[in-house]
Amino acid sequence: MEDLIYHIACSKEKFDVLKTDERFLGLLTLARVVNALRFCQKAGINVKDTLGPAGARSRINSALYASSVLYEGFLVVEKLGRYFKDLDSFKTGFGALLGDKTVRSFRESALKRMRNKFVFHFDPDVARESFDHFELPEYKFASGIGKASGEMYFGLADEAVMNYLLQPAENESNESLKGRYEKILQNTAQLMGRFTESAERLIADVLDGMGFTIRTDQ
Repeated sequence: MEDLIYHIACSKEKFDVLKTDERFLGLLTLARVVNALRFCQKAGINVKDTLGPAGARSRINSALYASSVLYEGFLVVEKLGRYFKDLDSFKTGFGALLGDKTVRSFRESALKRMRNKFVFHFDPDVARESFDHFELPEYKFASGIGKASGEMYFGLADEAVMNYLLQPAENESNESLKGRYEKILQNTAQLMGRFTESAERLIADVLDGMGFTIRTDQ
């Protein structure tokens, strides 16, 4: 038996009132952040066991983009606090995340570095600085399978930015690059889960008060 498709919807009359409501517009922006995070998450899952250049490209970039969307998402959430800070769904979700010192540190280190240097902006100095500590047995600029252009992967570009990301800052421990990489991936995945759960709880709470109801396609 297939799962029923459900919708959370309101009438045109309700929407005409809400479409200029700053609370509703802010919630819609948060929903856009969740859509982007889910897209990155799904892209990573779909290629988890995929071998070859295209699989490597998708695994690395799904993590990079998710981290950058997370950084932007928290900026959205901070603005939403002005409307929803008194709701229990905000206090126990985003309120706890915003007040978590470990989360704040991760936002201002790894997430900010990815967002500003090689995802939402492309800083040419990243490769130059990365190459100060960059040793490989062979430097493969690109790899591919067959003649399809979509199968070509410019691996050296991603290896350079990952090496840049993984170099410890002055106040960070000097652990192995592999250890730092695994920790960043783990922290990002955990924070994505907490962020999306907090968002969905808040959205459900607020939409219920705005007159949205659930219906299913029969």
